[in-house]
Amino acid sequence: MGVESAALNSKYAGIDADLPVLIVGGGPTGLIAANELLRRGIRCRLIDRLPVPHQTSKSFTIHSRTMEMMEHIGIAHRYLDTGIKSSGFTFNFENTDAKPILDFSTLPGRFPFIMIYNQNETERVLRQHLDATFNFRPEWGTQLLTLKQGESGIEVGLRLADGSKETIRPRWVIGADGVRSRVRECMGIAYDGEDYEENVLQMMDVGISDFAAGDDWIHYFIGQDKFVLVTKLPGTNYRVLISDMGKADKDSLGETHEAFQEYVSAFDDVAALDEPRWATKWRVWKRMTSSYQSGSVFLAGDAAHCHSPSGGSGMNVSMQDTFNLAWKIAMVENGEAHRSLVDTYQTERTPVAKQLLEGTHAMHEIIMGHGQGLEDRVAMTQQAGWHDAATGDISGMSYNYCEQLARYNDDGLAGPRAGDRVSDAELAPRVRLFDLTRHTRFTLLLAPQSDVEAGLAEAFATSAAKRWPQIKVVTVLAKGSEGRIREDVFVDTDGDLARQWGENSVGWAALIRPDTYVHARARLDRLDFITDALRDTLVEACL
Repeated sequence: MGVESAALNSKYAGIDADLPVLIVGGGPTGLIAANELLRRGIRCRLIDRLPVPHQTSKSFTIHSRTMEMMEHIGIAHRYLDTGIKSSGFTFNFENTDAKPILDFSTLPGRFPFIMIYNQNETERVLRQHLDATFNFRPEWGTQLLTLKQGESGIEVGLRLADGSKETIRPRWVIGADGVRSRVRECMGIAYDGEDYEENVLQMMDVGISDFAAGDDWIHYFIGQDKFVLVTKLPGTNYRVLISDMGKADKDSLGETHEAFQEYVSAFDDVAALDEPRWATKWRVWKRMTSSYQSGSVFLAGDAAHCHSPSGGSGMNVSMQDTFNLAWKIAMVENGEAHRSLVDTYQTERTPVAKQLLEGTHAMHEIIMGHGQGLEDRVAMTQQAGWHDAATGDISGMSYNYCEQLARYNDDGLAGPRAGDRVSDAELAPRVRLFDLTRHTRFTLLLAPQSDVEAGLAEAFATSAAKRWPQIKVVTVLAKGSEGRIREDVFVDTDGDLARQWGENSVGWAALIRPDTYVHARARLDRLDFITDALRDTLVEACL
Protein backbone atom coordinates (compact mmCIF):
# COMPACT_ATOMS: atom_id res chain seq x y z
CA MET A 1 0.00 0.00 0.00
CA GLY A 2 2.80 2.42 0.90
CA VAL A 3 4.69 1.82 -2.37
CA GLU A 4 1.51 2.16 -4.43
CA SER A 5 0.64 5.38 -2.61
CA ALA A 6 4.10 6.82 -3.25
CA ALA A 7 3.75 6.13 -6.97
CA LEU A 8 0.24 7.56 -7.04
CA ASN A 9 1.41 10.74 -5.34
CA SER A 10 4.38 11.23 -7.65
CA LYS A 11 2.55 13.77 -9.80
CA TYR A 12 2.40 16.00 -6.72
CA ALA A 13 5.64 15.00 -5.03
CA GLY A 14 7.92 15.64 -7.98
CA ILE A 15 11.54 14.53 -7.61
CA ASP A 16 12.64 13.95 -4.04
CA ALA A 17 15.32 16.63 -4.23
CA ASP A 18 12.65 19.23 -4.94
CA LEU A 19 9.78 18.17 -2.69
CA PRO A 20 8.06 21.27 -1.25
CA VAL A 21 6.41 19.70 1.83
CA LEU A 22 6.66 16.47 3.78
CA ILE A 23 3.83 15.76 6.22
CA VAL A 24 4.52 13.19 8.91
CA GLY A 25 1.37 11.62 10.38
CA GLY A 26 -1.72 10.35 8.55
CA GLY A 27 -4.34 11.31 11.12
CA PRO A 28 -6.81 14.22 10.86
CA THR A 29 -4.11 16.85 11.47
CA GLY A 30 -1.90 15.62 8.64
CA LEU A 31 -4.85 15.06 6.29
CA ILE A 32 -6.04 18.66 6.72
CA ALA A 33 -2.51 19.88 6.00
CA ALA A 34 -2.39 17.85 2.77
CA ASN A 35 -5.79 19.11 1.66
CA GLU A 36 -4.95 22.77 2.20
CA LEU A 37 -1.61 22.44 0.40
CA LEU A 38 -3.05 20.56 -2.57
CA ARG A 39 -5.91 23.04 -2.91
CA ARG A 40 -3.24 25.64 -3.62
CA GLY A 41 -1.20 23.52 -6.00
CA ILE A 42 1.58 22.65 -3.56
CA ARG A 43 3.06 19.19 -4.01
CA CYS A 44 3.48 17.14 -0.85
CA ARG A 45 3.93 13.67 0.54
CA LEU A 46 2.11 12.38 3.60
CA ILE A 47 3.68 9.44 5.42
CA ASP A 48 2.61 7.33 8.39
CA ARG A 49 4.50 4.52 10.09
CA LEU A 50 1.32 2.44 10.56
CA PRO A 51 0.69 -0.18 7.87
CA VAL A 52 -2.99 0.75 7.53
CA PRO A 53 -5.30 3.50 8.84
CA HIS A 54 -6.83 3.28 12.31
CA GLN A 55 -10.05 1.28 12.40
CA THR A 56 -11.07 2.53 15.86
CA SER A 57 -10.81 5.86 17.65
CA LYS A 58 -11.02 7.65 20.97
CA SER A 59 -12.33 10.95 19.64
CA PHE A 60 -15.94 11.33 18.56
CA THR A 61 -16.77 15.05 18.62
CA ILE A 62 -16.69 17.55 15.75
CA HIS A 63 -17.30 21.05 17.14
CA SER A 64 -18.87 24.13 15.58
CA ARG A 65 -15.71 25.89 14.38
CA THR A 66 -14.46 22.63 12.87
CA MET A 67 -17.77 22.21 11.03
CA GLU A 68 -17.23 25.69 9.57
CA MET A 69 -13.79 24.50 8.44
CA MET A 70 -15.33 21.39 6.86
CA GLU A 71 -17.86 23.58 5.07
CA HIS A 72 -15.02 25.74 3.72
CA ILE A 73 -13.29 22.60 2.43
CA GLY A 74 -16.57 21.37 0.92
CA ILE A 75 -17.28 18.22 2.95
CA ALA A 76 -19.58 19.39 5.78
CA HIS A 77 -22.48 17.59 4.11
CA ARG A 78 -20.79 14.24 4.74
CA TYR A 79 -21.05 14.81 8.49
CA LEU A 80 -24.53 16.29 8.36
CA ASP A 81 -25.80 13.29 6.39
CA THR A 82 -24.51 10.53 8.66
CA GLY A 83 -23.52 12.06 12.02
CA ILE A 84 -25.57 12.76 15.13
CA LYS A 85 -26.31 16.32 16.21
CA SER A 86 -25.88 16.46 19.98
CA SER A 87 -27.26 19.41 21.94
CA GLY A 88 -24.31 19.46 24.34
CA PHE A 89 -23.30 18.07 27.74
CA THR A 90 -25.36 17.18 30.82
CA PHE A 91 -23.67 17.08 34.24
CA ASN A 92 -25.33 14.52 36.51
CA PHE A 93 -23.79 14.80 39.97
CA GLU A 94 -24.32 11.89 42.34
CA ASN A 95 -26.65 12.42 45.32
CA THR A 96 -27.65 15.95 44.29
CA ASP A 97 -30.43 17.57 42.33
CA ALA A 98 -27.93 19.81 40.49
CA LYS A 99 -28.12 19.12 36.75
CA PRO A 100 -26.14 21.83 34.97
CA ILE A 101 -25.82 21.66 31.20
CA LEU A 102 -23.67 23.11 28.45
CA ASP A 103 -26.16 23.93 25.69
CA PHE A 104 -24.42 24.39 22.32
CA SER A 105 -27.61 25.50 20.59
CA THR A 106 -26.82 28.98 21.93
CA LEU A 107 -23.73 29.29 19.71
CA PRO A 108 -23.63 31.60 16.68
CA GLY A 109 -23.31 30.31 13.13
CA ARG A 110 -24.88 27.51 11.13
CA PHE A 111 -23.64 24.65 13.32
CA PRO A 112 -24.92 25.23 16.88
CA PHE A 113 -24.42 21.66 18.05
CA ILE A 114 -21.81 18.97 18.64
CA MET A 115 -21.49 16.58 15.72
CA ILE A 116 -20.95 13.02 16.93
CA TYR A 117 -18.67 11.29 14.46
CA ASN A 118 -15.92 8.76 15.16
CA GLN A 119 -12.39 9.90 14.43
CA ASN A 120 -11.63 6.92 12.19
CA GLU A 121 -14.66 7.84 10.08
CA THR A 122 -13.55 11.50 9.98
CA GLU A 123 -10.20 10.30 8.68
CA ARG A 124 -11.95 8.14 6.08
CA VAL A 125 -13.97 11.14 4.84
CA LEU A 126 -10.81 13.24 4.52
CA ARG A 127 -8.89 10.46 2.74
CA GLN A 128 -11.73 9.92 0.29
CA HIS A 129 -11.87 13.65 -0.41
CA LEU A 130 -8.12 13.79 -1.07
CA ASP A 131 -8.31 10.76 -3.36
CA ALA A 132 -11.34 11.99 -5.31
CA THR A 133 -10.22 15.61 -5.62
CA PHE A 134 -6.44 15.36 -5.98
CA ASN A 135 -5.75 11.67 -6.74
CA PHE A 136 -3.69 11.70 -3.54
CA ARG A 137 -3.22 9.01 -0.88
CA PRO A 138 -1.11 8.74 2.28
CA GLU A 139 1.95 6.48 2.19
CA TRP A 140 1.28 3.86 4.86
CA GLY A 141 4.06 1.83 6.43
CA THR A 142 6.56 4.63 5.81
CA GLN A 143 8.69 5.60 8.81
CA LEU A 144 10.68 8.75 9.51
CA LEU A 145 14.16 7.63 10.56
CA THR A 146 16.18 10.84 10.58
CA LEU A 147 15.50 14.55 10.20
CA LYS A 148 18.30 17.09 9.99
CA GLN A 149 18.13 20.81 9.28
CA GLY A 150 21.12 22.99 8.46
CA GLU A 151 22.34 25.78 6.24
CA SER A 152 21.82 23.65 3.14
CA GLY A 153 18.24 22.88 4.07
CA ILE A 154 16.39 19.84 5.38
CA GLU A 155 17.38 16.20 4.88
CA VAL A 156 15.04 13.37 5.84
CA GLY A 157 15.74 9.64 5.96
CA LEU A 158 12.77 7.32 5.42
CA ARG A 159 12.12 3.58 5.59
CA LEU A 160 9.48 2.64 3.04
CA ALA A 161 6.82 -0.03 3.31
CA ASP A 162 8.93 -2.54 1.34
CA GLY A 163 11.85 -2.08 3.75
CA SER A 164 13.98 0.03 1.43
CA LYS A 165 15.40 3.39 2.52
CA GLU A 166 15.06 6.77 0.87
CA THR A 167 16.58 10.20 1.42
CA ILE A 168 14.53 13.27 0.56
CA ARG A 169 15.10 17.01 0.88
CA PRO A 170 11.79 18.80 1.44
CA ARG A 171 11.73 22.55 1.91
CA TRP A 172 9.17 22.27 4.72
CA VAL A 173 8.24 19.52 7.20
CA ILE A 174 4.99 19.35 9.18
CA GLY A 175 5.15 17.02 12.18
CA ALA A 176 1.62 15.77 12.84
CA ASP A 177 2.81 12.48 14.28
CA GLY A 178 1.22 12.47 17.71
CA VAL A 179 2.30 12.60 21.34
CA ARG A 180 5.38 10.46 20.69
CA SER A 181 6.39 12.60 17.72
CA ARG A 182 9.55 11.50 15.93
CA VAL A 183 9.76 14.93 14.27
CA ARG A 184 9.77 16.63 17.67
CA GLU A 185 12.38 14.18 18.94
CA CYS A 186 14.67 14.79 15.95
CA MET A 187 14.41 18.55 16.44
CA GLY A 188 15.20 18.25 20.15
CA ILE A 189 12.12 20.24 21.13
CA ALA A 190 10.92 19.75 24.72
CA TYR A 191 7.43 18.41 25.52
CA ASP A 192 6.86 19.58 29.06
CA GLY A 193 3.95 18.93 31.37
CA GLU A 194 2.57 16.29 33.66
CA ASP A 195 0.38 13.22 33.90
CA TYR A 196 -2.97 13.26 35.63
CA GLU A 197 -2.11 10.82 38.39
CA GLU A 198 -4.86 8.41 39.37
CA ASN A 199 -6.57 9.10 36.04
CA VAL A 200 -6.68 6.08 33.77
CA LEU A 201 -9.53 6.17 31.30
CA GLN A 202 -11.23 3.08 29.96
CA MET A 203 -13.57 3.24 27.00
CA MET A 204 -15.73 0.90 24.99
CA ASP A 205 -18.23 0.95 22.17
CA VAL A 206 -21.24 -1.12 23.13
CA GLY A 207 -24.97 -1.52 22.61
CA ILE A 208 -27.19 -0.36 25.51
CA SER A 209 -30.76 -1.31 26.26
CA ASP A 210 -33.14 0.97 28.19
CA PHE A 211 -30.79 3.93 28.58
CA ALA A 212 -33.06 6.37 30.41
CA ALA A 213 -31.04 9.56 29.91
CA GLY A 214 -31.73 9.70 26.16
CA ASP A 215 -29.65 10.08 23.00
CA ASP A 216 -29.81 13.85 22.36
CA TRP A 217 -27.00 14.83 24.74
CA ILE A 218 -23.55 13.67 25.83
CA HIS A 219 -24.07 12.60 29.44
CA TYR A 220 -21.54 13.06 32.24
CA PHE A 221 -22.27 11.04 35.40
CA ILE A 222 -20.07 12.32 38.22
CA GLY A 223 -19.34 10.80 41.62
CA GLN A 224 -16.77 11.89 44.16
CA ASP A 225 -14.39 9.10 43.15
CA LYS A 226 -15.68 8.01 39.74
CA PHE A 227 -16.86 9.31 36.40
CA VAL A 228 -18.87 7.83 33.53
CA LEU A 229 -19.54 9.27 30.08
CA VAL A 230 -22.29 7.85 27.89
CA THR A 231 -23.29 9.06 24.43
CA LYS A 232 -24.95 7.62 21.35
CA LEU A 233 -22.73 7.03 18.31
CA PRO A 234 -23.83 6.82 14.68
CA GLY A 235 -25.17 3.32 14.11
CA THR A 236 -26.20 1.06 16.97
CA ASN A 237 -23.38 1.61 19.47
CA TYR A 238 -22.93 3.90 22.44
CA ARG A 239 -19.60 5.23 23.67
CA VAL A 240 -19.01 4.51 27.38
CA LEU A 241 -15.98 5.94 29.16
CA ILE A 242 -15.10 5.39 32.81
CA SER A 243 -12.54 6.85 35.22
CA ASP A 244 -11.96 6.42 38.94
CA MET A 245 -9.34 6.73 41.69
CA GLY A 246 -6.82 4.52 39.90
CA LYS A 247 -8.83 1.30 40.13
CA ALA A 248 -9.36 1.25 36.38
CA ASP A 249 -5.65 0.55 35.92
CA LYS A 250 -5.74 -2.70 37.88
CA ASP A 251 -5.73 -5.99 36.01
CA SER A 252 -8.60 -7.28 38.15
CA LEU A 253 -10.84 -4.67 36.58
CA GLY A 254 -9.51 -4.76 33.05
CA GLU A 255 -11.52 -3.89 30.01
CA THR A 256 -14.44 -6.14 30.94
CA HIS A 257 -18.15 -5.97 30.34
CA GLU A 258 -18.83 -6.49 34.05
CA ALA A 259 -16.72 -3.52 35.09
CA PHE A 260 -18.45 -1.14 32.71
CA GLN A 261 -21.87 -2.44 33.69
CA GLU A 262 -21.03 -1.84 37.35
CA TYR A 263 -20.06 1.76 36.72
CA VAL A 264 -23.07 2.57 34.53
CA SER A 265 -25.45 0.89 37.01
CA ALA A 266 -24.15 3.13 39.78
CA PHE A 267 -25.92 6.01 38.01
CA ASP A 268 -28.59 4.22 35.93
CA ASP A 269 -29.85 0.94 37.40
CA VAL A 270 -31.98 0.18 34.34
CA ALA A 271 -29.49 0.48 31.46
CA ALA A 272 -28.10 -2.88 30.32
CA LEU A 273 -24.85 -3.11 28.36
CA ASP A 274 -24.42 -5.66 25.57
CA GLU A 275 -21.10 -7.34 24.89
CA PRO A 276 -18.55 -4.67 23.87
CA ARG A 277 -17.61 -4.23 20.22
CA TRP A 278 -14.31 -2.58 21.15
CA ALA A 279 -12.51 -1.38 24.28
CA THR A 280 -9.30 0.43 25.18
CA LYS A 281 -7.65 2.34 28.02
CA TRP A 282 -5.05 5.07 28.35
CA ARG A 283 -3.45 7.53 30.76
CA VAL A 284 -4.21 11.23 30.57
CA TRP A 285 -1.42 13.75 29.96
CA LYS A 286 -1.28 17.52 30.05
CA ARG A 287 1.74 18.63 28.02
CA MET A 288 2.80 21.29 25.55
CA THR A 289 5.82 21.70 23.35
CA SER A 290 8.31 24.48 24.08
CA SER A 291 8.14 25.60 20.45
CA TYR A 292 5.85 24.98 17.48
CA GLN A 293 8.61 25.73 14.99
CA SER A 294 12.28 25.12 14.31
CA GLY A 295 13.27 26.88 11.11
CA SER A 296 11.19 25.28 8.37
CA VAL A 297 9.99 22.38 10.55
CA PHE A 298 6.64 22.71 12.32
CA LEU A 299 4.75 20.72 14.95
CA ALA A 300 0.97 20.42 14.96
CA GLY A 301 -1.77 18.60 16.84
CA ASP A 302 -0.79 16.11 19.55
CA ALA A 303 2.85 16.54 18.57
CA ALA A 304 2.56 20.08 19.98
CA HIS A 305 -0.01 19.69 22.77
CA CYS A 306 -2.02 17.05 24.62
CA HIS A 307 -4.54 17.40 27.41
CA SER A 308 -7.52 15.94 29.21
CA PRO A 309 -10.26 14.72 26.82
CA SER A 310 -12.81 16.75 28.82
CA GLY A 311 -15.05 18.52 26.32
CA GLY A 312 -13.67 16.65 23.33
CA SER A 313 -11.65 19.53 21.86
CA GLY A 314 -8.36 17.80 21.06
CA MET A 315 -8.91 16.54 17.51
CA ASN A 316 -10.65 19.80 16.61
CA VAL A 317 -7.84 22.09 17.77
CA SER A 318 -5.31 19.78 16.14
CA MET A 319 -6.98 20.05 12.72
CA GLN A 320 -7.24 23.81 13.15
CA ASP A 321 -3.47 23.92 13.75
CA THR A 322 -2.76 22.81 10.20
CA PHE A 323 -5.72 24.77 8.81
CA ASN A 324 -3.85 27.80 10.17
CA LEU A 325 -0.43 26.66 8.93
CA ALA A 326 -0.84 25.07 5.51
CA TRP A 327 -2.22 28.07 3.60
CA LYS A 328 0.65 30.17 4.92
CA ILE A 329 3.26 27.70 3.70
CA ALA A 330 1.45 27.50 0.35
CA MET A 331 1.35 31.27 -0.19
CA VAL A 332 5.04 31.60 0.67
CA GLU A 333 5.94 28.63 -1.52
CA ASN A 334 3.95 30.15 -4.40
CA GLY A 335 5.72 33.49 -3.99
CA GLU A 336 2.51 35.23 -2.97
CA ALA A 337 3.38 36.08 0.64
CA HIS A 338 6.43 37.13 2.64
CA ARG A 339 8.40 34.42 4.47
CA SER A 340 7.50 36.04 7.79
CA LEU A 341 3.90 34.89 7.33
CA VAL A 342 4.73 31.31 8.34
CA ASP A 343 6.26 32.55 11.59
CA THR A 344 2.81 33.76 12.65
CA TYR A 345 1.77 30.11 13.01
CA GLN A 346 3.66 29.82 16.28
CA THR A 347 2.64 33.23 17.63
CA GLU A 348 -1.03 32.55 16.87
CA ARG A 349 -1.40 28.90 17.87
CA THR A 350 0.70 28.90 21.05
CA PRO A 351 -1.85 31.03 22.98
CA VAL A 352 -4.65 28.80 21.66
CA ALA A 353 -2.88 25.72 23.03
CA LYS A 354 -2.40 27.40 26.41
CA GLN A 355 -6.08 28.37 26.48
CA LEU A 356 -6.96 24.80 25.49
CA LEU A 357 -4.91 23.26 28.30
CA GLU A 358 -6.34 25.67 30.85
CA GLY A 359 -9.92 25.11 29.69
CA THR A 360 -9.73 21.33 29.54
CA HIS A 361 -8.05 21.24 32.96
CA ALA A 362 -10.86 23.31 34.46
CA MET A 363 -13.43 20.94 32.95
CA HIS A 364 -11.37 17.95 34.08
CA GLU A 365 -11.49 19.20 37.66
CA ILE A 366 -15.29 19.30 37.49
CA ILE A 367 -15.92 15.87 35.99
CA MET A 368 -12.80 13.90 36.99
CA GLY A 369 -11.44 15.71 40.04
CA HIS A 370 -11.52 12.45 41.95
CA GLY A 371 -11.36 12.82 45.70
CA GLN A 372 -12.57 16.42 45.67
CA GLY A 373 -15.91 17.21 47.23
CA LEU A 374 -18.86 17.32 44.82
CA GLU A 375 -20.18 20.54 46.37
CA ASP A 376 -17.13 22.49 45.24
CA ARG A 377 -17.28 20.93 41.78
CA VAL A 378 -20.95 21.79 41.36
CA ALA A 379 -20.13 25.34 42.45
CA MET A 380 -17.69 25.66 39.54
CA THR A 381 -20.62 25.19 37.13
CA GLN A 382 -22.61 27.94 38.87
CA GLN A 383 -20.05 30.69 38.41
CA ALA A 384 -21.16 33.71 36.40
CA GLY A 385 -20.27 33.35 32.74
CA TRP A 386 -19.23 29.69 33.05
CA HIS A 387 -21.68 28.41 30.46
CA ASP A 388 -20.84 30.85 27.68
CA ALA A 389 -17.09 30.72 28.32
CA ALA A 390 -17.08 26.91 28.31
CA THR A 391 -19.19 26.49 25.18
CA GLY A 392 -17.15 29.16 23.38
CA ASP A 393 -13.85 27.48 24.22
CA ILE A 394 -14.94 23.89 23.63
CA SER A 395 -16.59 24.73 20.31
CA GLY A 396 -13.56 26.71 19.16
CA MET A 397 -15.77 29.70 18.37
CA SER A 398 -14.07 31.94 20.94
CA TYR A 399 -10.48 31.40 19.79
CA ASN A 400 -9.05 34.48 18.13
CA TYR A 401 -5.84 36.22 17.09
CA CYS A 402 -6.88 39.73 18.12
CA GLU A 403 -3.75 40.41 20.15
CA GLN A 404 -1.46 39.41 17.29
CA LEU A 405 -3.38 41.45 14.68
CA ALA A 406 -4.33 44.47 16.82
CA ARG A 407 -2.21 46.81 14.71
CA TYR A 408 -4.56 46.21 11.77
CA ASN A 409 -7.75 46.98 13.65
CA ASP A 410 -9.71 50.25 13.49
CA ASP A 411 -11.14 50.64 17.00
CA GLY A 412 -13.77 53.03 15.68
CA LEU A 413 -15.92 50.17 14.37
CA ALA A 414 -18.43 47.89 16.06
CA GLY A 415 -18.44 44.17 15.31
CA PRO A 416 -15.65 41.68 14.58
CA ARG A 417 -12.11 42.93 15.12
CA ALA A 418 -8.93 42.03 13.31
CA GLY A 419 -8.16 38.54 14.58
CA ASP A 420 -11.77 37.49 15.21
CA ARG A 421 -13.54 34.62 13.52
CA VAL A 422 -15.44 35.83 10.46
CA SER A 423 -19.16 36.17 11.18
CA ASP A 424 -21.25 34.61 8.43
CA ALA A 425 -24.24 36.54 7.06
CA GLU A 426 -27.05 35.87 4.61
CA LEU A 427 -26.81 38.43 1.80
CA ALA A 428 -29.62 37.08 -0.34
CA PRO A 429 -31.64 33.86 -0.57
CA ARG A 430 -29.10 31.00 -0.82
CA VAL A 431 -26.15 33.43 -0.88
CA ARG A 432 -24.07 33.67 2.27
CA LEU A 433 -20.84 35.49 3.04
CA PHE A 434 -19.12 32.15 3.65
CA ASP A 435 -20.06 31.13 0.09
CA LEU A 436 -18.10 34.12 -1.20
CA THR A 437 -15.00 33.36 0.91
CA ARG A 438 -14.79 29.65 -0.01
CA HIS A 439 -11.64 29.97 -2.08
CA THR A 440 -7.89 29.94 -1.50
CA ARG A 441 -7.14 33.67 -1.54
CA PHE A 442 -7.69 36.61 0.79
CA THR A 443 -11.09 38.30 0.49
CA LEU A 444 -11.41 42.09 0.56
CA LEU A 445 -14.92 42.75 1.86
CA LEU A 446 -16.20 46.29 1.25
CA ALA A 447 -19.41 47.58 2.85
CA PRO A 448 -20.12 51.18 1.81
CA GLN A 449 -23.13 52.92 3.35
CA SER A 450 -23.57 55.70 0.74
CA ASP A 451 -22.95 56.48 -2.92
CA VAL A 452 -19.89 58.53 -2.01
CA GLU A 453 -18.45 55.64 0.02
CA ALA A 454 -19.26 53.24 -2.79
CA GLY A 455 -17.04 55.34 -5.04
CA LEU A 456 -14.23 55.25 -2.47
CA ALA A 457 -14.61 51.50 -2.12
CA GLU A 458 -14.51 50.87 -5.85
CA ALA A 459 -11.42 53.02 -6.35
CA PHE A 460 -9.59 51.27 -3.51
CA ALA A 461 -10.65 47.83 -4.74
CA THR A 462 -9.39 48.52 -8.26
CA SER A 463 -6.01 49.71 -6.99
CA ALA A 464 -5.61 46.94 -4.39
CA ALA A 465 -6.52 44.15 -6.82
CA LYS A 466 -3.83 45.33 -9.24
CA ARG A 467 -1.16 45.54 -6.53
CA TRP A 468 -2.17 42.30 -4.82
CA PRO A 469 -3.87 39.83 -7.21
CA GLN A 470 -3.93 37.36 -4.29
CA ILE A 471 -7.16 39.02 -3.10
CA LYS A 472 -10.74 38.59 -4.24
CA VAL A 473 -12.97 41.66 -3.88
CA VAL A 474 -16.56 41.39 -2.65
CA THR A 475 -18.70 44.51 -2.21
CA VAL A 476 -21.92 44.48 -0.19
CA LEU A 477 -24.14 47.53 -0.48
CA ALA A 478 -26.37 48.63 2.40
CA LYS A 479 -29.93 47.41 2.75
CA GLY A 480 -32.22 49.33 0.45
CA SER A 481 -29.62 49.91 -2.27
CA GLU A 482 -30.75 49.20 -5.79
CA GLY A 483 -29.89 45.83 -7.27
CA ARG A 484 -26.58 44.23 -8.18
CA ILE A 485 -24.24 46.22 -10.36
CA ARG A 486 -21.63 43.53 -11.06
CA GLU A 487 -21.05 39.88 -10.24
CA ASP A 488 -18.93 40.84 -7.22
CA VAL A 489 -21.43 43.36 -5.84
CA PHE A 490 -24.26 42.27 -3.54
CA VAL A 491 -26.92 43.99 -1.46
CA ASP A 492 -27.42 43.32 2.25
CA THR A 493 -31.04 42.46 1.48
CA ASP A 494 -32.33 41.88 5.00
CA GLY A 495 -29.60 43.72 6.90
CA ASP A 496 -27.98 40.50 8.16
CA LEU A 497 -24.44 41.68 7.37
CA ALA A 498 -25.05 44.80 9.46
CA ARG A 499 -26.40 42.70 12.33
CA GLN A 500 -23.47 40.28 12.28
CA TRP A 501 -20.74 42.87 11.69
CA GLY A 502 -22.05 45.75 13.81
CA GLU A 503 -24.52 48.55 13.19
CA ASN A 504 -21.98 51.06 11.90
CA SER A 505 -23.07 54.45 10.53
CA VAL A 506 -20.07 54.60 8.22
CA GLY A 507 -18.83 52.29 5.50
CA TRP A 508 -16.13 49.82 6.33
CA ALA A 509 -13.75 47.23 4.88
CA ALA A 510 -12.45 43.89 6.13
CA LEU A 511 -9.57 41.81 4.86
CA ILE A 512 -10.50 38.15 5.38
CA ARG A 513 -7.84 35.44 5.54
CA PRO A 514 -8.08 32.08 3.74
CA ASP A 515 -8.80 30.40 7.11
CA THR A 516 -11.80 32.75 7.63
CA TYR A 517 -10.39 35.02 10.29
CA VAL A 518 -10.43 38.79 9.98
CA HIS A 519 -6.94 39.96 9.07
CA ALA A 520 -7.70 43.71 9.12
CA ARG A 521 -10.74 45.93 9.67
CA ALA A 522 -11.14 49.66 8.93
CA ARG A 523 -13.53 52.46 8.08
CA LEU A 524 -13.52 53.40 4.42
CA ASP A 525 -11.91 56.73 5.32
CA ARG A 526 -9.15 54.91 7.28
CA LEU A 527 -8.06 52.30 4.75
CA ASP A 528 -4.43 52.54 5.81
CA PHE A 529 -5.17 49.65 8.22
CA ILE A 530 -6.03 47.46 5.23
CA THR A 531 -3.14 48.74 3.10
CA ASP A 532 -0.63 48.12 5.89
CA ALA A 533 -1.91 44.55 6.38
CA LEU A 534 -1.69 43.82 2.65
CA ARG A 535 1.80 45.31 2.35
CA ASP A 536 3.12 43.47 5.42
CA THR A 537 1.66 40.11 4.41
CA LEU A 538 1.48 39.75 0.62
CA VAL A 539 4.01 40.20 -2.14
CA GLU A 540 3.04 43.01 -4.51
CA ALA A 541 2.70 42.36 -8.22
CA CYS A 542 5.28 43.87 -10.55
CA LEU A 543 3.29 46.54 -12.40
